[in-house]
Formats: sequence, C-alpha cells, structure tokens
Amino acid sequence: MSDSLSNLNPVTARRAIRVLRPDSPDQAVSLARQFSASYTAGGTWLQPTHERDQCWPETLVALNSSWPGFRGLDAGPNGLTVGALTSLAELARQALIRDYLPPLAMFLNRVAGPGVRTLGTVGGNLIVGGDLSALAMALDVRVDVINHTGERALPFSRWLRERASDDLLRGFTIPDCRGWRISLEKLGYRERFSPTRATLACVHDGDRVRLAVSGEGGLLRLVATETFVNDRADLASGDVGAVIDRELAAHGWQDAHLRMALRRMTTELLSEVALGT
Repeated sequence: MSDSLSNLNPVTARRAIRVLRPDSPDQAVSLARQFSASYTAGGTWLQPTHERDQCWPETLVALNSSWPGFRGLDAGPNGLTVGALTSLAELARQALIRDYLPPLAMFLNRVAGPGVRTLGTVGGNLIVGGDLSALAMALDVRVDVINHTGERALPFSRWLRERASDDLLRGFTIPDCRGWRISLEKLGYRERFSPTRATLACVHDGDRVRLAVSGEGGLLRLVATETFVNDRADLASGDVGAVIDRELAAHGWQDAHLRMALRRMTTELLSEVALGT
C-alpha cells in the first residue's frame, strides 16, 4: 500500500486529504473500515459534492482499475457484466453496449462533458445516483459487491437499501435485454460540473413496462406508475401524468415545475416504448 497526502491549497486554504492506495480490493475494504474513508476512482463527483456540502473528506481510498473484474465488459449466460471502474467514455465505445443497449450507447454522449466521461466511472455514476442509475433501476441490474464479510451478488435496488459503509462495488450485470424497447431522456444537458435535474428511463421487456427516475428528488422506481400503465390497454396521457405526479411528490420530488416536465417526458417515452409509436 502507498500513502500520499495532498498539500494545503494556498488559495482555498482547504485542508489536506490523505489518499490511501491499497494493493488489492480486500485491502481497500480494510482501509475503508479502519479510517472510515470513502472510495475514489475517477474523482469527478468529489468537487461538486463536497463543495455543495462544504465538507471535504479527510481520507480517501483510491481504487485500481487493473484489479480483476473491475474494468471492462463480458457477455455471459446471465447477461452483460460491466466492471465498476470502466470509464463512461470507454463504455460508450464498446461494441457490446451497442449490441445490448443501443439507446445507452447514444445517451452516454450526453452525460456530462468529454473530460468527465474520460475520467468518470460507471460505478461512481451509479453510486451517486447519476444519469445511469435510473436505467440500472429499470433494468433490475445485479451488483457484485465486496466487503469485510466477503462477496455477494444482489439486485441494485436491494443493495441501495442495505448498503454497508465498506461495500466496494466491483461490477454489475445487465440482463440480456436485446430486443427490449428502451428509451432514455434527461432534463439539464450540460458541459459542466452540475447535477442533471432529472433522468427518466422507460423499458418494455416484451411483457411489462418498467419506469425509473433519478435526479434532484433522488433515485426512484416508479412502481405505482408502472402498475397503472401495465394494468391498462388504453392510456390517456392526462391520467398517466396525474399518477406520476402523485408518486413523485410522495417520494420527495417537491419542485412542481420539475414534476410537470417529468409528466411530459413520461408521456413521450411511453409513446415510444410502451405503445410503440
């Protein structure tokens, strides 16, 4: 393990941050527990998150993308496995993504700016509720996690509820969704460090519609709206809009203007994906 200490910034007078560089995933978990430290890889979320909270970490555990299973893509019988430390830019270039998820391949070019996509990792984006988290929730991806008790694989939604402070995300598996109808939309395209206001994912798996949203109000599987849509053969846009508005408001999406925008986005995506128009 190596240990580095950043110098005090003479302009901001920000205190130094200790960066630990473990030799293995197990050592990373041990250090995270010992120092109550967060993991870091691309680091693109560090500045906006901590400047917003006015609280910078004392210690970080730096992850290594060369560790087995942490980077790259692999197609197998259970679907497409993606290493958590794969960069957003690398993911967009992969032929396997264009095969499994053509809409994602195009959507990735609208995630932040080129510099952020080069450094930022898919795992980090999922963990902070970024643009990819809504799609991961709608697709029911399974995550591969390491912590002090060992390794486990579980649904992404369950992991978010049960996540331990030392959980290290190694990767996640997307089910074989080739042939599914999938659409994504976001509000707040940007080329700078600022969160997207909302990202909406709409998936039709050949049987049922799945909906999820991420953004200012948090990450949410739109269960009530899904049920409403799947139980009706004919959908009136106003009825769907009222249902999603109530569900968003009940789960902390308080901005009425943003909810109105999501109502419009939902109607449009349902038209593309669920209704096939």
